[in-house]
Amino acid sequence: MTESRPTDEPDAQRQTPRPATVLVVDDEPSICWAFERMLSEQGHTVITASSAEEGLRLAADRRPDLVLLDVRLPKEDGISALPKFIETSGGSPVIVMTAFGDLETAVAAVHRGASEYLVKPFNLDDARRVCQVALSTSRQSSAPVAVVRKDQGDNRLVGSSPAMQQAFRQIALVAASDLSVLITGETGTGKELVGAAIHRHSHRSKQVYLPIAPVALNEDLVESELFGHVKGAFTGADADRSGLFDRAEGGTVFLDEIGDLPMSVQVKLLRVLDQGEYLRVGDVRPRRCNVRVLAATNRDLHEAMRQGQFREDLYYRLSGLHIHLPPLRERLEDLAVLCRHFLRRLGNESAAESLSDELIDALSKRPWHGNVRELNHAVEHAAVVARGRSLTIDDFPPAQLGRDSAAVQPPEASLADAVAAWCKPRLEVDAGEKATMGLHADLIAAIEPTLLRLTLQATAGSRAAAAERLGIHRGTLREKLRHYGINDVDASGGK
Repeated sequence: MTESRPTDEPDAQRQTPRPATVLVVDDEPSICWAFERMLSEQGHTVITASSAEEGLRLAADRRPDLVLLDVRLPKEDGISALPKFIETSGGSPVIVMTAFGDLETAVAAVHRGASEYLVKPFNLDDARRVCQVALSTSRQSSAPVAVVRKDQGDNRLVGSSPAMQQAFRQIALVAASDLSVLITGETGTGKELVGAAIHRHSHRSKQVYLPIAPVALNEDLVESELFGHVKGAFTGADADRSGLFDRAEGGTVFLDEIGDLPMSVQVKLLRVLDQGEYLRVGDVRPRRCNVRVLAATNRDLHEAMRQGQFREDLYYRLSGLHIHLPPLRERLEDLAVLCRHFLRRLGNESAAESLSDELIDALSKRPWHGNVRELNHAVEHAAVVARGRSLTIDDFPPAQLGRDSAAVQPPEASLADAVAAWCKPRLEVDAGEKATMGLHADLIAAIEPTLLRLTLQATAGSRAAAAERLGIHRGTLREKLRHYGINDVDASGGK
């Protein structure tokens, strides 16, 4: 726990609640001392315990107004004891604390009735704020709000870094509600995994979860694909047709690359979020809609709003809660746990157990422009090359070049030399020979397909992101791909 500078909060927000009795259950004396000092200064009575068993005895005797409960305790752990503390204290709020959190721990804590989830180390201002909120807000219910599924499947989120523990906390707190969530982060950071985790731990978990990438739909028919249309709405609409939101009724829709949604569709999506209804294309009768919306983007939506490309009201309506996933280069402490996870998913337990510190250190020096997705593919490649033995750095594919890798790219002179070598024999015409015409078009045709394929590979097949990197309109990119016969298989490098 660290001290931080006083905030400039209004006095109304810093008012101390009525004096209360607070129970701190933690086997770290420094944590107990810090809470005792902080809360006593606010007029509260603080009692401490170093085990769940001792804490429950104090809770039964003193009936505290607030319990701060550590997860890792000497005998019974905090998660198992959490419902007992809620019952013994008469439904008082319980704040769970941990330095070893993961998504399952966070979800279990919230679903068992925790009012908050603090990740160590935390500063005193954060702890003070959380305690004030807990003491000033009466608990409506201490019962679990949903059943926790233990089976996370292969595509679960993993990580032990503070950044990921914060993401786990946010997922756990928002999962049980119907709040819209905006998930941001670079390509390959795991935004869809966050969406799937929120749905999996929600009360809608038995209903459909529908991940949709609107930019992958026909640009002229996005609105119809999402919301459906009625007969005669446009040429070719020879019958009523339901949309994807119809199919997701009662469940969750995950809208990927939300920053590239056409303005006309943004208006309709705002109506879904504000009024719980939408219109099919060509219809005048609104239809009710019971769908939770999760959205993700790798774009800077604030910049998009400044440029008039994204509605400000939709942004604030979507971001009921904002979860940002950091790039892998900012959470390198998760490299080892991610590599082991990917290897175990491949059934290679021995390789997972034998990862060396030298290998992890070498991997940490890579740029990882493709983030966790790139690491996953690199580990799968290495596992195939290693053929059952312990992995070495030589088993991994070469590091991918990215936007920040100019230092290792060929200098501009080399590119100019290559163009010159291509042009010279076509320009040197002997007497009597006919000069080659259309050299500009020929050069573009020789270079452009490679540029398009490499850009699509770098953006994991996202045409919207590729168009942005290339500086051209999505429609222009679509026409070029059609012209050169580049399909999704070509773009992914698997021709």
